[in-house]
Amino acid sequence: MQRVLRLLLGWLVFVGSVQPAHAQSAPPSEPAALPAWPAPGAPLTVQPLTVPTGYRKKRIYLDAGHGYRGNRGNSSVTCEDEADFTFRVAEELARRLEATGHFKVHLSRKAGQHVSYKTRISEAESWRADAFVSLHSDARGEAFWWEAAPGQRCLRQDTTPGFSVLWADDTAEPLKTRRVTLARALAGRIGQAGFLPYDGVDYVNLYDGDPEQPGVFVSRHEPGYRIMMLRRPRIPSVIIETHHALDFEEAERWKEPRTLEAFSAAVAQGLVDGLSAHFSLASSSTCLCSSAASPKNSSTEAAGMIRKEAGSSARGKLSE
Repeated sequence: MQRVLRLLLGWLVFVGSVQPAHAQSAPPSEPAALPAWPAPGAPLTVQPLTVPTGYRKKRIYLDAGHGYRGNRGNSSVTCEDEADFTFRVAEELARRLEATGHFKVHLSRKAGQHVSYKTRISEAESWRADAFVSLHSDARGEAFWWEAAPGQRCLRQDTTPGFSVLWADDTAEPLKTRRVTLARALAGRIGQAGFLPYDGVDYVNLYDGDPEQPGVFVSRHEPGYRIMMLRRPRIPSVIIETHHALDFEEAERWKEPRTLEAFSAAVAQGLVDGLSAHFSLASSSTCLCSSAASPKNSSTEAAGMIRKEAGSSARGKLSE
């Protein structure tokens, strides 16, 4: 009997010393952080379009920036002319906007056309457009030459990615309010889609950042260098700088169909928001912010090192 008791006691001690398998397993690891725009694989969201009751179809004059005689705009990190880039994006954006059934779009130029900038403004006004949206790409900071392909040297600068939406406040009310409302609505939706709002480090003395919405900038050009497409139209007008054309990663992302899809959806919702009667300046002051931060330009040190030349912005967007 004593032998049986000793065996039973030993068995109980052994069982008590064995830990459940799940207690010995390592704690689950944290999920890997998603890459941030414009890194390859950084996610973009295609936002479904929401239209308020009673919304009427809006007329959008969509300007493919540059493309007039002697003005091809910037040359990208892979030597693509800005005029070619804006035409390609404008065609795709126009197609997608009209496919929603809520917009009628007039493109400023067709392939091979050289439409003057004053003609574009007069066309938009005579067509009774609800908004004038001019597409561009930006070229910022102090770039260096690199060989994008054998024998092809292009400028490159990879530290200041991001989009911006530009407007001008040198007009009377109510147009001034309608301009900033549209700019904030567009920037908010573009940021929500996953695009990075530019921080404005190269815009010193050219634009002031908006206190409410990241990515929005108001023109501060001196007389003689003010941008025609922002100040001349008598309808709400903005310039969307889609990205930094000298940033290799960002320029490559803008060749992806997903980028055009997400951008088009964001612009569509931004237009609905910015042109709807219920979307007042008061409601637009609620920041539609993206939580993304630039991994390439997080230090304020860059502000003292990289500056955009004042003349380049005026020449690039046609000053008056």
